[in-house]
Amino acid sequence: MNAPLDPPDDVTARRLLTYVGAGLVAGGATVTDAENEVRRLGSHLGHRNVQVSATPTAITLALDSGEPATVERVEGGMRLDQSLHVGEVRRDLLAGRIDIAQAVAGLGAARGLRHLYGRPGFYGGLVLVSMGICLIMQPSPLNVLLAGLCSLMVSFLMRASSRHALLAALLPSVAALVVSLVMLSAHRAGIIDGPLRTLICPIAVLLPGALLSTGIAELATGAIVSGTARFFHGIVQLLLFALGVVSASLLLGIPTSELTNTRLQDLGWWTFPLGLSLIAVGITLSESVPWRLFGWTSLVLVCTFVTQMSGQTYGGSMPVGAFCGAVVASFLSTAIESTRSNVPRLVTFLPSFWLLVPGTLGLMGVTTVGLGTGQADAVYGVISFVAAIALGLLVGSALALPLRRIARRFHRRRH
Repeated sequence: MNAPLDPPDDVTARRLLTYVGAGLVAGGATVTDAENEVRRLGSHLGHRNVQVSATPTAITLALDSGEPATVERVEGGMRLDQSLHVGEVRRDLLAGRIDIAQAVAGLGAARGLRHLYGRPGFYGGLVLVSMGICLIMQPSPLNVLLAGLCSLMVSFLMRASSRHALLAALLPSVAALVVSLVMLSAHRAGIIDGPLRTLICPIAVLLPGALLSTGIAELATGAIVSGTARFFHGIVQLLLFALGVVSASLLLGIPTSELTNTRLQDLGWWTFPLGLSLIAVGITLSESVPWRLFGWTSLVLVCTFVTQMSGQTYGGSMPVGAFCGAVVASFLSTAIESTRSNVPRLVTFLPSFWLLVPGTLGLMGVTTVGLGTGQADAVYGVISFVAAIALGLLVGSALALPLRRIARRFHRRRH
């Protein structure tokens, strides 16, 4: 049995549970997973009928039916190291290593954690991620170099948007416009080819791929309000990005015939392992992930990519590859957490979305339709692609559920 905890007063218990729920949602968990974890922790604290309702923007919680409720806002997303901190506090509380007051203080301090690698790590990490994605999507030396340089501009815009509400609202369009102006100007000057796939790489970290997939996964699990809100918010974000790209092409007078989904083949097979390595290192630096988790993050990234490419090659379509990759990403990250309690699932799982890139493909589909170089079928294909990822996540989680139960029983007996 876990070490007994002194029963907290109701206000402290509600604050603790809402902090946990808000931290999980901000870290990228579905509202269904967040609610289940809050109920589990509430039961551990002696409240076996916790009433909790999670949305992407707030957590509402009461300790029992008819009891007073507490509302906690979800203040935007969290870095992976902050999500790791939330997981560590929750795990220590369940194991009895800290008391309620310490847990509340620890959760309240999560957003104030300093970046492990400072601004150089943030900027440098995003440059590596952009170059790694470009090595996979558009492997050409000049394209990769320009993608890395443009990612610095995106990084500065991201920093500035955290201080200016107007820029934060316009960030998708502004970032897409600035990057597109640079890329399309370079294309018109004859410096690079295939600008559409290249310009997406620097803004890939802003694209709503995880938002779309999480929304569909929530719809599939019955979280109708949250799932609908996430999905349509993701669609609006894609439209804002596409607006920036289309505006840049019109300002520069680029013929629409030159903005097609064309992939270059300038480099060899080695671009894939090099791109994956850069993405893994870049995520570690930009998201302030401790190096002790680098191996686990890299393992999930590589396995997800290999499975996705294999499914796409032998299955004959991109949705098949997306489904297979999502199954592996979900199952493997859950299996790692079940056997390694100090490696949270979210930290190893969320980076895989940057490889499944439903938002990237979605932006290309919406943009080509807006420019007149694509068909409406491209948008429908994106929807099927995202749905395949969401279905894969559900299947992977279901396959890992027995393993998670076995691990929990083992830990209970051990304690």
